[in-house]
Amino acid sequence: MPTGTPNDAMNAAPREPGGRRRVDIRCKSYPTIQVDGQPVALKLKRGLALLVYLDELARKVARTQLAETLWPDAPPDTARARLRRLCHEVNGVLGLDLVEGDADALWLDTTECSVQSDVARVRQSAQQLLGTPNEARSHETLEHLLASDSHRVLDGFELDSDVFSAWQDVRRSEQERLVARALSRAAEHLCASGQPALAAEAAARLIALDALADMGHAALLTARSQLGDAAGVEAAYFACAEVLRNELGIRPSANIETTYADARAQLAVRPEQRTTRPSLSPPIRFADSADGSVAYLELGSGDTTLVILFGLWSHLEVSWEEPRIRAILDRLSRSMRVVLVDRRGTGLSDRINQQQSARAGVEDIDAVRRALGVEQVWLLGNSVGGAIAIEYASVFPTRVQGLMLYGTGARGTWAPDYPWALTEQQQKKWLHELQSSWGGATSLAQFAPSMVDDQATRDWWARMLRQSASKNGIPLLLRALGGTDVCARLPALQVPTLVLQRKDDLIVREGAGRYLASHIPGAQFVLLEGIDHPLWYGDTSAALDEMERFVQAHRQVS
Repeated sequence: MPTGTPNDAMNAAPREPGGRRRVDIRCKSYPTIQVDGQPVALKLKRGLALLVYLDELARKVARTQLAETLWPDAPPDTARARLRRLCHEVNGVLGLDLVEGDADALWLDTTECSVQSDVARVRQSAQQLLGTPNEARSHETLEHLLASDSHRVLDGFELDSDVFSAWQDVRRSEQERLVARALSRAAEHLCASGQPALAAEAAARLIALDALADMGHAALLTARSQLGDAAGVEAAYFACAEVLRNELGIRPSANIETTYADARAQLAVRPEQRTTRPSLSPPIRFADSADGSVAYLELGSGDTTLVILFGLWSHLEVSWEEPRIRAILDRLSRSMRVVLVDRRGTGLSDRINQQQSARAGVEDIDAVRRALGVEQVWLLGNSVGGAIAIEYASVFPTRVQGLMLYGTGARGTWAPDYPWALTEQQQKKWLHELQSSWGGATSLAQFAPSMVDDQATRDWWARMLRQSASKNGIPLLLRALGGTDVCARLPALQVPTLVLQRKDDLIVREGAGRYLASHIPGAQFVLLEGIDHPLWYGDTSAALDEMERFVQAHRQVS
């Protein structure tokens, strides 16, 4: 499998079928433009930045936003005037009216031409592979990801604008994460389908991108064992152990240790008797929202759709690694179509737009609902996911069949009339603890006291924290949590609501659950025994029993 950048394909045909013009934007490195296969000498740096920015956002963008992005230090009127001139100059150099607009916004007009970008092509290949893992067998799809520059965006291009630079940084980070996730899925699938050589190549590329990626090291161990490469297995394991020790001061996770043991055992078996490792997770799908893609996984079928939002930490693939979470999803999916969602800014969803709010979560739920093709959904929200579910039911009451709120608070910050949340000072202390001990099982003792001495759980919890968000992204998540307030929404809710609360939960207190139930008209409150905040620890069956009874009761009513 060649690993060079597949740029030749962009020059394959001068024009699209039917004579449509074609614009190619190459923006992995310093951007260049081609029109109908011929290079265009666009020497305006802000013109290049404008084309890349509009192409990446793929929607109408407010003139004010563009002016502030390209000329942040200029007076608004001056910046808008410069933007008008820039549009005319860019279209003039291109020889077509590509940048179109009205009084309020600008966009790329593709009615008479197509616009293709090498960065977008990598992104599409990655999302296609994440949604349909057998695409790893596609030469072209995998080639885009194995290219040494597949994760790059505007490498070597800088603009004298802090706003544009900040957008660049986020965009580069998101592309790298997306490529890493797709390589992880490709390596896993190729191992499971008996293609160890390609799996090893995908795993090695993933490790080059993210030396701390468990899935990369696990896939490399499995692939090396399938190839009968004993020395390669040992080298892969000790390289993994060394990087974890040097970077985080920890040992390989339970998953790596198990994979290493399996790999060594496989080497002792004759090649024709070796088995392939089954896929670890279901296909991840993506729903498009106005500001990015929302990742979700789907299980089961039926006429009832249950959308689940976990709390502050969320990562679909890492969640799937936890047997207790899989057991919950498996049980619920026996009677319903179950959908687990990563909010934008966390897990596998886009982090380009770092906005974290209940309103943004509403947009995420509705994007998934549209992608599923259903008119109504049930919502199960845990912790901050419950606050988002409340907001959605308030904004779109006719799209919600019912709410189930587990361990949910209505406010994220203490107030005189809401004493069950953290104070601002406590939130700052928590942020310091998370960032100072990044990479470890921080806060597990508070979230799941019953599991604090279980080493496998500690390893998994640390991995969940690391993969859910970046160290520098944690302040954004906690700031959003602190700003959450759906108290005013509660009295107007018009959907069947079940409030579940564990009696001795240290994260969301019993009083917070009772507050919800007393302020939501007709809400049913169930107090459960237990001390763990996550639904999947402790007596999970008791909570699931209540949920299934509640859904069934309201199915009969409807």
